[in-house]
Amino acid sequence: MNNDGTIVSILPNNKTRPDRGRPRSNRLCPKGSQYLFLGILLGIYIDRTFKLIATLDGRSASESWQQQSSIHDPITSSILSSSLPKSSSSSSSSSSSILSKRLITVFGTESSGSTFLATTLGIASGAFPSNGTYVTLKSDRHNNPGRTIVERVVARSARSEDGSIEVQHLSLPWGFWGSKKRNCDLSASTITVDAFVPEPCFRFDYESTWPHRLAEKAPAGCRDEAHISQTNNNHNNNHNVVNSSSESSGNGDIRWTCGSNTCGQNENDGYAIYPRRFYVNISSHLEWYLARGVDVTAVLSVRDRSTSRAGKMRAHCKDESISVKEEERARAILSESLRRYGRLGRWGESGAMIPHNKKNVKEDRVVVVSYEALMALQESYLFDIYKMLGINSTYVPEFKDGNEKYFKNK
Repeated sequence: MNNDGTIVSILPNNKTRPDRGRPRSNRLCPKGSQYLFLGILLGIYIDRTFKLIATLDGRSASESWQQQSSIHDPITSSILSSSLPKSSSSSSSSSSSILSKRLITVFGTESSGSTFLATTLGIASGAFPSNGTYVTLKSDRHNNPGRTIVERVVARSARSEDGSIEVQHLSLPWGFWGSKKRNCDLSASTITVDAFVPEPCFRFDYESTWPHRLAEKAPAGCRDEAHISQTNNNHNNNHNVVNSSSESSGNGDIRWTCGSNTCGQNENDGYAIYPRRFYVNISSHLEWYLARGVDVTAVLSVRDRSTSRAGKMRAHCKDESISVKEEERARAILSESLRRYGRLGRWGESGAMIPHNKKNVKEDRVVVVSYEALMALQESYLFDIYKMLGINSTYVPEFKDGNEKYFKNK
């Protein structure tokens, strides 16, 4: 306070100014009210944000959160520019049907480029979001809730929300015994199954005894549409190829098989029970879905053998002799399906071949895609693949040749 009684405010650098109003203790500060107002708005925003995060279950997310998720892996690094569609590999479809109208299943030996191809086809067809999708992992054996992750690629399957199209991805063999060493050690006991069933009807054998998993009943469509049930399983009589390239034969009705070698019983009824790692017989996979009225095509991803084997030994099984045997077994399955259902192959006896773009015209159900040709010709080859599969899209991924890293030191 000055000698004349005027109230002053202490400012930086020891400067003072007269306070022409009321004493500060009784005066409303305009800036303070602004900060209070902004604080209230921020609190409301934070509250709503946390409610949104709390409700995330792997099926959807806010647009802003999606745009903040960068994609660094070479397979999907080109898909940052577009927003997340309402589709997901784990989403529950708005369609009540378990079976998709159109199914594209990408097969290949391990490290054959099948992940890149399946993800590209998934995005182009609208089955998989271009920015990836949020997936909540299942609870573990102790029923601890799984965390929510961003799935960048079609790891197993992706389906459009309306159920019009689904893309599956299956390496041969598919799955993991828990380590690369166990993959090698248990190679001889890895079985071949008839088909890879719709995702809601799939269950691993190791989780089929967990009490909290048994409480999760299979959707009714698994029994009513997909005919997956122990009571009508016909696997023993079904034509099936196991460990050989010989053509399948038999007189069983494939409509009444579980797809896997084991059908769920009692609390697991309606589920097909699969081991941690398995092969899929492509011919019977096609027949399984065709018998259920699904328009299905198998896409075979092939890659240079030495490159594919180098990738397989790096990521799946380090033992070269075992890797070679697994690749031979996988190629036998690929070759058998091409002989039966390729462009020059013979057709199944059921007469259920309904092509995806024409009626009453028999077309190949197996399409071969070369990884090297895709890297060399890029979109011109890719668009031809789209046309063969009935996909109307101009989507082009980033083409990054995965073979280069195997030849840098040579």
